[in-house]
Amino acid sequence: MKHKNIPQKLEYFIPMVHFLANTLGEHFELIVYEIDQEEAEASIIAIENSHISNRKVGDKAPKLLKDISNSIKKDEDMVLNYITKTNEGRPLKSSTYFIRNNEGEIIGAFCINLDLTNIKIAQNFLGEISSIEEEDSLRDKFPENVDRFLEIIIRNSLEEVDKPVPLLTKDDKLKIVEYLDDNNAFNIKDTINTLADELNVSRYTIYNYLDEVRTNKK
Repeated sequence: MKHKNIPQKLEYFIPMVHFLANTLGEHFELIVYEIDQEEAEASIIAIENSHISNRKVGDKAPKLLKDISNSIKKDEDMVLNYITKTNEGRPLKSSTYFIRNNEGEIIGAFCINLDLTNIKIAQNFLGEISSIEEEDSLRDKFPENVDRFLEIIIRNSLEEVDKPVPLLTKDDKLKIVEYLDDNNAFNIKDTINTLADELNVSRYTIYNYLDEVRTNKK
């Protein structure tokens, strides 16, 4: 069934929402947003398993989605496995695919949100019985804009090597770049400059590290 006034390219994703919700189960929320760049607005046109976020068709998209859609590179279409929270505090692991028209403009987004609530409960239980400290809560804070999103994911990458920046070796920096690349952070335009400032190196050094990481993956 065709939905009124919705671009055809977005129509294609609406049946996918229903299909994947039935395939993946009740812990996965599936959403299609329509994004109007001229009006700087985005709203839900299809949603399944809405009990996770208590959202409905017609609700506005979070500011983070609009910020990322404005910042993502023209040759990139997705941001994967970033951590957000619902308004009620449910932790989510989210991935977003941006939908473009024939002119390459972003007109929508297809989002998959995994509800981590039960996983967190299990982690907390296991942590209690094994006396393991809970993971830094910063990883689960909702990133309100692109700068905050980059701040969180870069901090997570630094925690992977667990050293102060002045003591980082080249291998450490390559691991940081690899972590960010694996999480598609370089799809965001400001990542190179932000990371260069954080590591006190030039942006060209980051480009070289990224080339080296991707070459080693081949």
